[in-house]
Amino acid sequence: MKLPFTLAIALVVGLAGCAQRQQDWASAADNPDPAHSSRDSLDWPGVYEGITPCADCPGIKMRLTLRHDGSYELSTQYLERQAEPQTVRGRFSWSADDGSIKLDAAGQGRQFRVGEGRLLQLNADGSAPPWNTPNRVLTQQPAK
Repeated sequence: MKLPFTLAIALVVGLAGCAQRQQDWASAADNPDPAHSSRDSLDWPGVYEGITPCADCPGIKMRLTLRHDGSYELSTQYLERQAEPQTVRGRFSWSADDGSIKLDAAGQGRQFRVGEGRLLQLNADGSAPPWNTPNRVLTQQPAK
């Protein structure tokens, strides 16, 4: 079956465009656009709450407040072990790609990936578990 010349040209141009788009997407994944990082694109300041894992208790109730000026307040309460939460204050820093934050020594160097309306607690080595990992996500609370 022979294709009309114009149809053949249209197919070649279309496939070339798809290949370029796929190359552009791969490049964007390898080289994130600094103007579109979590730090610059998301409404991240606020209060986040959730339950995080604990080795010898049902979980750690966590409340983390992040402020525009780079300061934070972290309240933790070990469930079934601690009657009152412990609160610390300090500073956090952004990762080089502006997608994650790290709390200072007062916050035990905890690290979180910043997502839309949520924080994902990273592993101790800084790697990220999947977003759907149980008890690893703090959810942003509505402003009061």
